[in-house]
Amino acid sequence: MRRCALLLLLLLAACQPLSRSTAEGPAEYAGAYGGNLVWEGTATMAGDVLILEGGSLTIRAGTEVRVTPAEGTQIDPEYYSSLTELLVRGRLVIEGTAERPVRFTIVERPELEEIAWAGVTFDAGAAGTLRHAEIVRAETGVRCIDSSPELVGNQLRRCRYGVISQQGSHPKILDNRIEDGEGGVFVWRGSRPYLKGNLISGHDEEGVFVDADSRPWLDRNTVTGNAIGLALYPRDLPYDETGVSGNTENLRWLGTGAP
Repeated sequence: MRRCALLLLLLLAACQPLSRSTAEGPAEYAGAYGGNLVWEGTATMAGDVLILEGGSLTIRAGTEVRVTPAEGTQIDPEYYSSLTELLVRGRLVIEGTAERPVRFTIVERPELEEIAWAGVTFDAGAAGTLRHAEIVRAETGVRCIDSSPELVGNQLRRCRYGVISQQGSHPKILDNRIEDGEGGVFVWRGSRPYLKGNLISGHDEEGVFVDADSRPWLDRNTVTGNAIGLALYPRDLPYDETGVSGNTENLRWLGTGAP
């Protein structure tokens, strides 16, 4: 009986989740996760993080997520980029507030380039909400592939591309600041995002690009200070012209027969 009781205690202890005390420093994450994960305080992405279908990641208000850039070119068909990536196939909820945003910061090293990581990718029906996150120096701040998350009040700065919506995605992109990259919002491959109240400024190329197969809803956005404000294929796309001003070229029609 005594041996049985001891064995039972050992089994119960083995079933308890492991935790890291604050004295040991911030928790580090890399790899695939299928449970319900919560980050708060400080969390370090030591490598690629994949949230599997059926799993979830919640990031509490005020959290700093420290992103460790990849040391070299990664070859992993599971991911979309050779750079460090947060890839979501389950659910991602970022619970930042205006007073306590969630900040993605870069673990610096001397030879690091300006674009330091891949960013956040929602893939194949992934769900979630990003509120008041600050994402900097990503290849793409947020990429939606056949997924429709809600992006509200975020700051996407110094990213190569701010938001990409592709392959049938229809995210809600509301009241964000997308600034100082190469391109702001790219909509292609049959996507239908709703963009309202965003500031899209300071890009070397297009503020908003729309291909011929997509129909976003552009509602009261401010698009200014870009090389091209709107670059559009569809001629019948409604948009609020009053918010598109102060660009080197405010509107460029694309494709055959463009004026």
